Amino acid sequence: MICEDEQDLLTIYSTAFKSRYNVLAVNSGRACIEKYMDQKLRGKRIDLLLLDYRLGDMLGDDVACKISELDGTKTILISAYELDNEVINNLKQRSCIVEMIKKTCKYPITGRNSRRDCARKMLASPN
Repeated sequence: MICEDEQDLLTIYSTAFKSRYNVLAVNSGRACIEKYMDQKLRGKRIDLLLLDYRLGDMLGDDVACKISELDGTKTILISAYELDNEVINNLKQRSCIVEMIKKTCKYPITGRNSRRDCARKMLASPN
C-alpha cells in the first residue's frame, strides 16, 4: 500500500511497483487507515506500507502508529523534511515504522515534471 497526498508522486510510486506487486494507493491518512482496516476485515494481508510523513489530513507518524495498533504491517515512512532522529528511533522502538526514507528533493518543488523527476530519482537511489 502507498499513501501519498501528492497525486503525481502517488501515480509514479504506484507505477514503479505495480508490475511486480499488487498496489493499493490512497491519498490521505484517513483513507489509509480505512483501506487497511477494510483489507484486514476481508482477510487480505498488506505486506508493506510506504507512507508519506506530511499528509494533507494528518501526519504519517500518527497513521503509522494507528496501523501498528491494528496488528499492522511493515511501514516505511517517507519524508522530504528533516525529522529528529529521536522521533524516528521512538517510532521504530514502538514498532510503528521499520525504516525512514528521505525524499531526495527539497520542497517546495514546483511544476509537474519537477515532482516526477524527484520521485523517479528517489525510487532509483538506495537513499
